[in-house]
Amino acid sequence: MKRVLHKFAGAVLACSVFVVGSQAPAMAKAVNKVDDQASKAAVVSDEGIYQLYQNHSWLWGKNGAAFFAVKQRQLDAWTSDKGKPGYGDGMWFIPGDGKLCYRVTWHGGWGSKKSMTCFEHRQAGKVVYQRKLPDGEWYAFKDPHGKSKLRYGDYASGKMKRIKAKL
Repeated sequence: MKRVLHKFAGAVLACSVFVVGSQAPAMAKAVNKVDDQASKAAVVSDEGIYQLYQNHSWLWGKNGAAFFAVKQRQLDAWTSDKGKPGYGDGMWFIPGDGKLCYRVTWHGGWGSKKSMTCFEHRQAGKVVYQRKLPDGEWYAFKDPHGKSKLRYGDYASGKMKRIKAKL
């Protein structure tokens, strides 16, 4: 029975390596296509960045969210990195050339740490591309159908305050 299970596990591993290996060129081609499209796209203006983020929340799936308030450019965020909840408070700013940055102090069971993160934005038609600076990969942040990683309203501060109260 053990031998059968080992052979089965080996076959499954071999098949998964084959499937992933055969998809790698297609995935690389898709990334190169997005990089190519983003490199040809126009830099988003400062006003465009402001309109994109003002009073919107950036939803990070089940792992967190950040709210970009207009008032004093306050940024409230929460995260659940590897099951460890934390929150961040800070400010966001637009340094120009299609960039948005935020300076945040993150708090969690590990203590606190300051960070600054920046993203670059380009636009072609209705598609807005984004990448983390300095060397992140481009991806469609807002697609041609208007689907975006941003949602109007505050979807972060409430959970951030709950996490803060528990820490």
